[in-house]
Amino acid sequence: MYLLCLEEMPILALYPEERCAVQPNPENLPNSCRVLQIIPPFETWAGTSENAIRARVRDAIKAGLGGLVTNIKADNYLRDEKAWEVLRLGIKIAHEEGLRIWIYDEKGYPSGTAGGLVLEQVPSAEAQGLIRVTDASGVRYEVITLYEATHATENFSEKRHYINILDSAAISTFLAVTHDRYARHLDPIDRYVEAFFTDEPSLISAYIPKDRNYPKTLPWHSRVPEEFKSRKGYDLLPHRESLFVDTGEVDRKIRCDFYEVIADLCAETYFGGVQEWCRRHKIASSGHLLGEETLVWQTVFNGDPFTCYRKFDIPGIDMITSDPEKIMAKEFFLVPKIAGSAVRLRGKRRLMCEISDYFGTVDKKHATIDQMKCTAGILFSCGVTDLTSYYPLSFAPKDELPPMAIPASEYLKYTSFTARLNALFTSGTIESRVAVLYPMTSVWAHFTPSHRSMYEDHPNPQVQSLDKSFCDFCRSLLQQQIGFDVVDEMSLGTAKIEGKKLLVAERQYEVLLLPPLDTIRLRTMEIMVRFAEAGGAVFAHALVPQFAAEGTQEDKQIAAMVERTRAAGGLGGSQPGSAPIAYLLKSRIPPDCALAPASPAILCTTVRRDEGPAHFFVNASSVEFAGRCTLRSEGKPVLYDPSTGEERSLRWEKWGDAAKHISLKLRPFEALFVLIR
Repeated sequence: MYLLCLEEMPILALYPEERCAVQPNPENLPNSCRVLQIIPPFETWAGTSENAIRARVRDAIKAGLGGLVTNIKADNYLRDEKAWEVLRLGIKIAHEEGLRIWIYDEKGYPSGTAGGLVLEQVPSAEAQGLIRVTDASGVRYEVITLYEATHATENFSEKRHYINILDSAAISTFLAVTHDRYARHLDPIDRYVEAFFTDEPSLISAYIPKDRNYPKTLPWHSRVPEEFKSRKGYDLLPHRESLFVDTGEVDRKIRCDFYEVIADLCAETYFGGVQEWCRRHKIASSGHLLGEETLVWQTVFNGDPFTCYRKFDIPGIDMITSDPEKIMAKEFFLVPKIAGSAVRLRGKRRLMCEISDYFGTVDKKHATIDQMKCTAGILFSCGVTDLTSYYPLSFAPKDELPPMAIPASEYLKYTSFTARLNALFTSGTIESRVAVLYPMTSVWAHFTPSHRSMYEDHPNPQVQSLDKSFCDFCRSLLQQQIGFDVVDEMSLGTAKIEGKKLLVAERQYEVLLLPPLDTIRLRTMEIMVRFAEAGGAVFAHALVPQFAAEGTQEDKQIAAMVERTRAAGGLGGSQPGSAPIAYLLKSRIPPDCALAPASPAILCTTVRRDEGPAHFFVNASSVEFAGRCTLRSEGKPVLYDPSTGEERSLRWEKWGDAAKHISLKLRPFEALFVLIR
């Protein structure tokens, strides 16, 4: 069996594609399949001599690593010539030994300040917010500097005044003092460096400490009014009140227009600026956003993640817990699911995850290797391909290991497992016949800034409900082994309809699901109507579209298109007495994997490959599963264990013309493939 780790950078041609045999030698996998370890500067990690660095690099290779993520040391940041010499030596040695290199672009996080050097040169580029002030004279709007109680002071790196990521001068200065210096000292940089990693840049227009009252704050820059008028055709300033409080039906349009402009400016200015620099230098841009877990956080920190992901060569996320049960019980699972969907909707493949068990470390109980492997299984099933690890790998002797450190011999179990996952997942494409509409437009329509911490409930109950119901809806689909992509309205607006299928880039959907939402774009409704009238399946919850993001004058069109969709047999599940959406969905397209007994802890992902489909099962719980699974795939099933790289026999029997029953047992936190040949 030959599996391909795809290197999806056709413009950059970072390194050639490599084929790797998983059988009979499962360790013969290229470094492009393997974990990258996030390390401190070489001075701290290995030392400054060539012998010390080479020895440590070889230790890393023995631990199964495929690369390193590193940067210049923090002291005299970016200005210490000796530090540049050590970095250049370390990267040269790592490159000679075959490791991939990513550059972490900041002194701590959030990225963008160059350790404070940017604001030294451009002090006017500090992050700003717009607040609403009421007093005896009435209402007025003031621009403030964002610092205290924001992510600038409440991150776990250091308190540091932060840039405005909507400010083009700030971004150009950041690139000049950071990226240009790396390019000069590592010339030619594209020979040694695969990607730059940018870490949690954001609008920082939310407050973090709980149990306090804050001014209601919007992200702001002096260019916003002009950009808004240019893009939307009307003046924003007379409508600022609609962004802070409910004034009437006009609010929905103002808010949707505002946050769309903010998202576009975020993407174009910061992420687009970094991407353009990286492409000029023939390397990839990567990294991840802040506040990826909820629609509310996404709104305040970047406007819209899909818009920002389009400006990454390798989009990324972070996962700061490695407790699989917590990942599935809370919002964490949504992060790779949304980002993986965004990647697939562009016809792309690569998605990075900065992985750690920060929460476990804080609780003094680091995740076990089995939990780490299970977490990787969840991530890969959503679309992750590149892992950048903060796990505490240690090369110290066993009797000198720091608390919670993982010895290299044990770490090898994790890195070998994830390399095999990467090889198999990138040998094909994750199958998703179901599209779930991303309800961000509805959140925008109701959204006003909160006067409380980002960790307290948003004051608008409709915003709360939309956010929570979307998360619960997506979780319930995964718990019923239903594969899906989350599709944003911009992507759906480009869809084509062929027969009874909805085509977005290379994705083909047979069913469109609407979570609870009330505001939608006209183009989205038009696509939905055409899909339903062509015989496609559209299912929805009780809260269906009522309002147009374009304004109240278009609400009648929304109502008319809802009725057309119903007349075509669409919006099943949305009326009183309707069957549950999952039942309607499974009646329309029987699932690839059906478990008996049913288990919400088991995730099932189908990977379509030329040599036959692969069904990937993850037990995201501490309880063993033993039962039967019905697979709707033709061919002979074989069990493949990514923990060992070995195949095992599998009891099965044919059922019907194109399905089969298999006996399936999954230990706590275990992940297995069933390959169909």
